[in-house]
Amino acid sequence: MPPWATPDAVHTVAELLRAAAADGPPPLARERGQHAALTFVRTGGRRLRVVNQTGLRPELAAPYLDDAVLDTALAVRVAERNAPDRYKPVLADALRGIVPAPLLRRTTKGEFSMELYEGVGRGKAALLDVFADSALVRAGLVDARALRTQLLGPRPRPDMLRHLDPTLGCELWLRAARHSPTVTGGPT
Repeated sequence: MPPWATPDAVHTVAELLRAAAADGPPPLARERGQHAALTFVRTGGRRLRVVNQTGLRPELAAPYLDDAVLDTALAVRVAERNAPDRYKPVLADALRGIVPAPLLRRTTKGEFSMELYEGVGRGKAALLDVFADSALVRAGLVDARALRTQLLGPRPRPDMLRHLDPTLGCELWLRAARHSPTVTGGPT
């Protein structure tokens, strides 16, 4: 939970997680790796839906979440999807001849935290404006002072940045839901 979550929000989430676990939901696949992949796909799809429901334009697209792409990717055996000396080997093989070879030979994901820190720094005033009249605060889910303290800190902590994106997405979704009868589904 983000450091600005209210005690009531933390308690509610804990209760919902306990209830979900008590229901004994079945795994999404027999193999753990396949289950994990499907979990990431579902999470990505939900996040994309929430962002697109905010009414921001242009809408985001996620071609890697298209059914045909997923069917193809998930058809690859889990053990062949990863290699200790290669980054996303199946994708790299599929893009050979299209993407420059040095990029396909990389062994790690790109690191963009500096850009994220700079973006939050430049957008700090806009973020403060968004959360000045927060639907999440009014709903009792976010402690306004704790969030403001985090945003005004000299340098955001990594955990703060990890929680800021879904918090902002939920805030925008709540605002869009309040003003549009077509926004449904909730930020799950």
